[in-house]
Amino acid sequence: MNAGARGEPRARVTVEADAAEWLLAASDDPGRVRLQWASGGGLADLPVGPVFDLVRMCEDIGTAVIQALRRRDAAGPVMLATASHVLSFLVPPGAAADWKVWLAGTEYARRRTVAAAGPGRVLRCPRPGCVRQGHSWLIRPGVPLTDSHILRAALQEAIDRPGLPGGLFR
Repeated sequence: MNAGARGEPRARVTVEADAAEWLLAASDDPGRVRLQWASGGGLADLPVGPVFDLVRMCEDIGTAVIQALRRRDAAGPVMLATASHVLSFLVPPGAAADWKVWLAGTEYARRRTVAAAGPGRVLRCPRPGCVRQGHSWLIRPGVPLTDSHILRAALQEAIDRPGLPGGLFR
């Protein structure tokens, strides 16, 4: 029996193709995104705002937040940039503005452990299923996006868990 008959590799390709198509729909120039993915660097610049906003967290806290979201069965797309140790959570459009208000004056903002990005910013990302220049999707892009309120609750849960470096947040 060949690999395609088992359905496994074909199913993975389909899921990754669907995730790529979702990202292409977020761009005003899908052809440019395809070219960027095919280039030597393999990273495309997608506009933040029309289809998603971002909440970015340092890797330590972001990993704990993903675990909290998974316990709630509420984890949406997340990308890791290993060089900067930053996780980018894709949240609904408009959510970044609420996060910026909430973050203002907090230890998160002062220590630059959590930030929000909305319209006018870009997400440099690889094609789903690929790792390029240390960027990879931990959770494939698409819908549903991570609910902003659930993400905030998961953040609170994550920082209250033992074993997280407390110096990052207090």
